[in-house]
Amino acid sequence: MPNKFPITQLEPVIIPKERFQGERKLRLKMSKNFPFYAKNLLRVLSKGGGVVPFELNRAQLHIHAALEAQYKKIGRIRALVCKARQMGCSTYVAGRFYHRVSHRKGVNAFVLSHAQDTTKKLFKITRMFYDESDGEFKPSTTAASVNELSFGNLKSTYYVGTAGTKGVGRGGTVHYFHGSEVGFWLNADEHFGGIMQSIPTGTLSEGTEVILESTGNGPHGKFYELCMAAREGEGEYQIIFTPWYWQDEYRQAPPVNWGIRESPYETLIQEQKEEFNLSKDQMYWLELKRSELGSDWLFRQEYPCTLDEAFQQSGEESYFDAEIVDGARLPKPDMMDVEWDVRVGALDPAGSNKKGDRTGIGHRVGRRFENIEYFRGMKAPALVEMARKYIEKWELDRLYVDVGGLGGPIYDYLSRNGYGRVVRPHNGANTALDLNPDGSRKYANTRAQSHGRCKEWLEDGPVEIPNINELRTDLLATRYNQDKGYLQMESKKEMKSRGVKSPDGSDVLVMTFTDKIVSRRLRGQRESVKVKTEYDELQFGLA
Repeated sequence: MPNKFPITQLEPVIIPKERFQGERKLRLKMSKNFPFYAKNLLRVLSKGGGVVPFELNRAQLHIHAALEAQYKKIGRIRALVCKARQMGCSTYVAGRFYHRVSHRKGVNAFVLSHAQDTTKKLFKITRMFYDESDGEFKPSTTAASVNELSFGNLKSTYYVGTAGTKGVGRGGTVHYFHGSEVGFWLNADEHFGGIMQSIPTGTLSEGTEVILESTGNGPHGKFYELCMAAREGEGEYQIIFTPWYWQDEYRQAPPVNWGIRESPYETLIQEQKEEFNLSKDQMYWLELKRSELGSDWLFRQEYPCTLDEAFQQSGEESYFDAEIVDGARLPKPDMMDVEWDVRVGALDPAGSNKKGDRTGIGHRVGRRFENIEYFRGMKAPALVEMARKYIEKWELDRLYVDVGGLGGPIYDYLSRNGYGRVVRPHNGANTALDLNPDGSRKYANTRAQSHGRCKEWLEDGPVEIPNINELRTDLLATRYNQDKGYLQMESKKEMKSRGVKSPDGSDVLVMTFTDKIVSRRLRGQRESVKVKTEYDELQFGLA
């Protein structure tokens, strides 16, 4: 497929005949064959010290082959690279984009990383490519600052920025975009949305490249969502994964008498040895690194062997256990439904102006969380109508509405216009009713209590929830603490500070546990089922 951005000759230079024969052929190979170009012209710092030619390692060659195959197929690159630590992915993309902008006219490459220190390191790599390159093949620059290289005669630019900086990446056209450690970006949705508007679309997208790379950071965030969507075949992004054991330096000769059975991490080492055919040197390196990191889950996240390991959730941080959540996603065709199980729904409304926040509505019937739906950008009248239709479609006996913010007026309207016996308010700040056996406080508030009841429901099993990645992400996003002797959930503000968006799907499921169902009256028809909950007893005194 022809290049969208024509390859141009570098500035005229005099090449001694005795040094290079067939100068035109050589230059053409340099322009088209990046691994050849990198090995012969680019220099990098060696991990062992010194400056060495940039010869692609196994992981970098794998990434390169996958990118070139996609370019050949669709004429542009949209890639998600999930990787273990220190495998050279960022160096590869830096070299690839330096090669692009120094060989093509009128193109811009932009790199966005998660931290200022990383941004400086990435640009230092690119600056070394330029500073150490052969003078006969080095294009001239009109600007060279701490974050930009501009190649004057080519009118092409390579520049860097840091996620979190206001307005970064907005304005101007970006033809090559490298997102570094996207899993750790703050305000990732906002940054990604803004940057993608700078990249040509439609017929103008031919030849453009978007490469997003990161180590895993738990099952949440923009990078995780993009990877899960790509795994399901949604959109045009491809996933490229590089496991730790591909890296040559990740091995260490063990002591003479060392063996797996003597290792304190025998289970982890034996598991990876059998599945991935590790050498003894690799196994001993694994032991040393595992000891350094302090836990199996952290080793698996930082040095994954599979995509699932990269995005695993630490049981020490998430309130809901990842294995239990994944078990609940499996279909349970043999699980018996109890006739007339109460159909309990919940609505977690988001304001139409809240960036990234979603309205969630769903319902649970006994041990099945039957349905969850997400909406964006809906104003109060539309939310009321959506909730009304949902109640009717699914014949809900209860619908809990989060009355914080926009939810208050929605609850008021529904309760006064024909749905007073169905809708109930949920206020997460209210006092919890459940106590410990000794009468002491068990939960900080109703929000924590609802989480506690939901956790018991999941762990008692068997239960079934929709097999939706977005819901899994939400359920594993929230952390907790019991520092004061009772359960307290992480606040939405605290979640936002670590780059995690509101777990709207989890909130919907959790809200269905606002009350315990304390009695039911069955009269043969669903229309005549009457439900009494804690709220009814306390607020209305219903018999």
